[in-house]
Amino acid sequence: MTAKADRFPHVAVVGDGCLAKRHVACQSCGECCPEQAIRFRPRMGGPFVPELNETLCSGCGACLSICPVSAIGLQAREAEAADV
Repeated sequence: MTAKADRFPHVAVVGDGCLAKRHVACQSCGECCPEQAIRFRPRMGGPFVPELNETLCSGCGACLSICPVSAIGLQAREAEAADV
């Protein structure tokens, strides 16, 4: 399987510094994601937690600059089984 032409060779990663992971309500990254790859899962006793769907993520980086605490980074996509 070849890589899609509209995807970069990397994906976004939400780090531990994420406000939502630290119990502060924030959904900035999900709101700006053009692919809707960042969704928020409800949790008891705190704000929703971000979950990134690597399949949907194009690696465009729109979420990087919007994060108020720079908790989002990029990492290389894992090699697909057919590429190995």
